[in-house]
Amino acid sequence: MDQKRSLHWLRSYTTRKKSRGQSIVEFMVLLPLLIMMLSGLIEFGFMLNYYLDLIDGAREIARFGANLDPLEADDGIIDCVNTTYFYRLLPCMADQVLSEQVVLNPATDDLVISAFGVKGGAVTQRLPDVDGWSYKGNHVSKFTTAEIDAMLNAAAPATGMVLVEVYYDFHMVMALPWITMFVPDTITLYAYSIMPNAYVEPTPNT
Repeated sequence: MDQKRSLHWLRSYTTRKKSRGQSIVEFMVLLPLLIMMLSGLIEFGFMLNYYLDLIDGAREIARFGANLDPLEADDGIIDCVNTTYFYRLLPCMADQVLSEQVVLNPATDDLVISAFGVKGGAVTQRLPDVDGWSYKGNHVSKFTTAEIDAMLNAAAPATGMVLVEVYYDFHMVMALPWITMFVPDTITLYAYSIMPNAYVEPTPNT
């Protein structure tokens, strides 16, 4: 009886040991895949953080531009403290509100600004032109005038608007080879915001 019990215990022990060994082997096989997935998730988290900063920045720049006159002539003052020029103050604001990690690269990134007069559910004027004003000359507005018209309510009263668009080339923080094999290292992030601007509101005669 004791011999049978000993044999049963030995078989159970051997089976458990084999099972543990199999689990370790399976875990070691899956470990690289888990590491790849985890690192990809972390990299995506970095990019999402940058994108949220861009969204907040575009909103703050547009809100600041809502209180300025896009029609005012260039005063020729270069510094951000004394100038009142619309197209100089908004880039200055961008430098302040964008976080330290989101620094616009003059060679690739951009800030594009457009001002609209709207009446009867259609754009009556777009300033300074159909492509918007580009801070660095790297991008143009993603919104055509027709696309802006499609967003408007024909019954809404005449108004003015300012559109701020921010382009930023995100470079991967970790740039691990198994991520860059499938996703390009440079991803252009884009954020925009639209705010009302009374200075470009059409007059009754326009």
